[in-house]
Amino acid sequence: MNRTNTRLFFVLSALLFIIGIVIYWFTDTYSTFRVAERDFSVSNEHEIVRIEMISYHTESRIELWKDDQDRWRLNENMFANELAVRELEGLLTRIRVRQPVSIAHAAKVDEMLENRGVRVNVFILAHRIRIGGLKLWPYQRMYQSFVVGDDTPDGESTYMRKSPSAQAFKMHRPGLETGISSLFIPEERVWRDPVIFDMEPEEVASVTVLVPDDPDESFTLKNLGSEGFLFLDPQQQQPLDFAADTARTIRFLSSFKDIHYELLPDKIGELQRKELMFEQPFMIITVESIRGETIRMNAYARRTPPDVLMPADGIDRDPNRFYVQVNQGEYAQAQYYVFNRILRPRSFFQK
Repeated sequence: MNRTNTRLFFVLSALLFIIGIVIYWFTDTYSTFRVAERDFSVSNEHEIVRIEMISYHTESRIELWKDDQDRWRLNENMFANELAVRELEGLLTRIRVRQPVSIAHAAKVDEMLENRGVRVNVFILAHRIRIGGLKLWPYQRMYQSFVVGDDTPDGESTYMRKSPSAQAFKMHRPGLETGISSLFIPEERVWRDPVIFDMEPEEVASVTVLVPDDPDESFTLKNLGSEGFLFLDPQQQQPLDFAADTARTIRFLSSFKDIHYELLPDKIGELQRKELMFEQPFMIITVESIRGETIRMNAYARRTPPDVLMPADGIDRDPNRFYVQVNQGEYAQAQYYVFNRILRPRSFFQK
């Protein structure tokens, strides 16, 4: 082979390589539309890094995404509920077709999907170049796009349709005999991290508990680390003259880990909250961290809901649930069994 032919060979090889990269680039980017219309799942070998949900009816939307520390975030600046996202990821790897929608019902189902559906876009971490274990040029690639509708009348499946596709299916997760539409709600309240307090004992600088109905049960607890602790009057900031139970105090300071609310009410739940919630908080807890952060939680009792039997003692106060407000923000519904370990009056600590 002479020099001219050699040069031509290398030029053609380089051109073919560039064409191959371009074809791979664009084919990989839009491979969503090459996936079979019956396949809604995400393979376990792929890492999901972003999930978008957009409601056709309300135009509300949420975006779940992984940050550089592998934590799930919600929209721009909120942490997401990791448990809820993991449940959604698990569903996306197991979702299967139960059966196609019949021709007789296709038009009605399509109309429902167009009017009340939720578009879901799932993105995975991909690489422009992947040869064996070599991975270069990471980027986010849309892997699945589909519309989620209502659950089927029998409550065992959910209507869904791939994008783009004209065929709708009844989808389910094998082993789960219920619909799955409740996992595709594009509202912040569903996906927000419900944790209020999540501190190790050594991170807590002080805790102030105010009991409006009984000020003598209020206190401020200073965490002095290796030097122990100190109980103060929350108003005068003077030491309280009583003997504190050391074990109970240590247990209390260790209780501000994974304290979370149950749910943020929707519109109907918010109307119910306004009817049931007592106006004055029964306890106000303020926690200061060693980093200077302050979290203030107001706890409000709620009246026994109409559909729940009144306790035997006749007291019109729900024994299971109450409402919390954090840093003057939204109201959330909470359960006593989660919060009881921190809802402690001063007398709890007295020997």
